[in-house]
Amino acid sequence: MGSITERLKVTASGKTVKTYRVYIRRSVNGKEVSKSKVFGTKTEAKDWLRENENDSGLKAIAGATGPTFANLLDAFVLAPPAKGTKFWLPSHIDFWRAELGAMKTGAIDRGTINTCKAKLMVKPATKSTLGGVKDLGKAVTPATVNRYLATLSSVFNFAMQRDIINVHPMKGGAVSKEAESEGRRRILTPAEEEALYSACDASKWAPMRLYLRLCLTTAARKSEVLGLRWDGIDLDRSVAILPKTKNGKARALPLVSDVKAALLEASKVRALNSEFVFFDPKRPTQPKNIDSLWRAVRQRAGLWQDREDVLDHVVLHSTRHTATTKLVRKEKNIARVQAVTGHKTLAMLGRYTHLDTDDAVSLAERALGGT
Repeated sequence: MGSITERLKVTASGKTVKTYRVYIRRSVNGKEVSKSKVFGTKTEAKDWLRENENDSGLKAIAGATGPTFANLLDAFVLAPPAKGTKFWLPSHIDFWRAELGAMKTGAIDRGTINTCKAKLMVKPATKSTLGGVKDLGKAVTPATVNRYLATLSSVFNFAMQRDIINVHPMKGGAVSKEAESEGRRRILTPAEEEALYSACDASKWAPMRLYLRLCLTTAARKSEVLGLRWDGIDLDRSVAILPKTKNGKARALPLVSDVKAALLEASKVRALNSEFVFFDPKRPTQPKNIDSLWRAVRQRAGLWQDREDVLDHVVLHSTRHTATTKLVRKEKNIARVQAVTGHKTLAMLGRYTHLDTDDAVSLAERALGGT
């Protein structure tokens, strides 16, 4: 069955141009096959539709379904990022390779993807730690499912840009996103930060305050700070180098003056048998496990499960939310903030701009509050 759709496009000069998109979809040997093309005139569109709307033409399309998806993934990973292809994570690529790698790229349709999505929704959630991968004992969250789908969509965008496929199998609602929860939303107040620092001073582990200070001044993740090694600390440049982060890329953490001074003092008495800044005295080749220490800090600070909603509890990731929110409020160039926080895309920082209500109130008062 074929169809012709009119489209109006405004050129850079402001001129409105009408185009005609021809779309053919047919079931051939039990397989859904499609083909489309855009023309400048309706006559050309009708001629193309008449020439191509036959079983033999569609069978040819069905047979030539492009490279295997595994080969496409190899090319995608090596290609420079472009619009629509920038978001992807290695773990996502591994999942889609395992599920779809043997298939021809053009044979992957919405049904195939939705079947994989159903499997993904019951996939055990894991967490990468310095000691290895930890099973969290639950399924991945809807937000994680959507990130996997976003990676897959990037791959198909890549294929579309190179004319490997004519139709993106995930567009037009063919594969729906999962409804996401709001996620953790606790942002520490200055008073809460001071309470935590004071509680750290009373910790039986002396480096606890420095660890918390690094979290709150770098917006780094828990594992990133725990994984800091002395060979990555560059006090001359005031940075700490993370050779590999959650996103698979290196990043430099800025060291503010008091943190830099504290690291300088710590370097003078560093353990010779450990490369980690925050090492475990009992196992110097591993970073310190601070779970029980951090719980004790929150309890002393009066911030242990202090609110009814679990999403409002103070956790270590609250330090990342807090630091990122401060950066967004001070620096309106989100790309600069991204360089510090290491978020994969600018879109991931969008939630923090929504939290920036102080500036919105100030602007409204200045511009609209007068009589």
